[in-house]
Amino acid sequence: MTTTGKTPEVIAVSLQKGGTGKTFTAMNLAGGLSARGFEVLLVDFDPQGTLTANLGKREQYFDLDALSLDEVLLDPSKWKRVTDLIETDHEEFDLIPANQSYNGNKTPLDAADAGENRFGRLLEHFEDEYHYIVCDCPPDFSPYAKNAVTAGENIVIPMIPETEMPHSVDLLFDQYDVLEMMHDLDISYLASVMTVDSTKMTTEHQRIVSWFEDTFGEKGVVTDHRAAFARAKKNQRSVYAYDESLSNAELETYDELVQLVVTQTEPPTFGIDVEAAKQLSVDGVRRRREQIREQEAKA
Repeated sequence: MTTTGKTPEVIAVSLQKGGTGKTFTAMNLAGGLSARGFEVLLVDFDPQGTLTANLGKREQYFDLDALSLDEVLLDPSKWKRVTDLIETDHEEFDLIPANQSYNGNKTPLDAADAGENRFGRLLEHFEDEYHYIVCDCPPDFSPYAKNAVTAGENIVIPMIPETEMPHSVDLLFDQYDVLEMMHDLDISYLASVMTVDSTKMTTEHQRIVSWFEDTFGEKGVVTDHRAAFARAKKNQRSVYAYDESLSNAELETYDELVQLVVTQTEPPTFGIDVEAAKQLSVDGVRRRREQIREQEAKA
């Protein structure tokens, strides 16, 4: 395929409330895209560095002498060095890790010129390298979360069935409506995913799930927690690269999230038949992984 010269599609996995599965969603969305043949970069924008730790990069998180994304964003003379941040040793996707130098809600980015949209200025350095950039956002509306949103104008919202979820989502819409107006954006809410534990559903949980289904309709995915999915994370892989979770029947439902993303985005076309990748089913993903294994065994 010939390249379009287009920059990657950037997706922010965002909700200001903690504990809703942002890191899990970012990691598995990236895995689902990678499993279809897309080149994917994961970016850990969360100062807590949970994604970085989950992918075995805890040492990088605590290395205060290392170049960090925070440092690059703050200094325009270092923007071209953003590619120096990329870790490339994961089998599914590349990673820009978080670093302890991040300072949470109050950072110099708050006062920096165009501090909310600097990451978007870095995208030219990723042309013809990635089809998608998936950003794990912090549980707030800090400049880190806003940079992920302004860069791609695409949001995926992860949720759990808690009473305050409708209020949290309304707040998210309000905050990003303001960001949209301030920066003349056209934000797309690509999908929302509600993770439930069917063995522990209460009447209140069911009420929140009903609200979710009524609110998000076809763009909402309700998925049941599976221990196999948790074990994939423990093994530093997405559910698409861990045999137990890849064969789990619930993956069919979870994959609806990835399908919603690919049908609403237009990544660059370099190196891949994008339309064929978009059409790949879960069974196709499984067959593709088996083919890759066979090729690796012969090499």
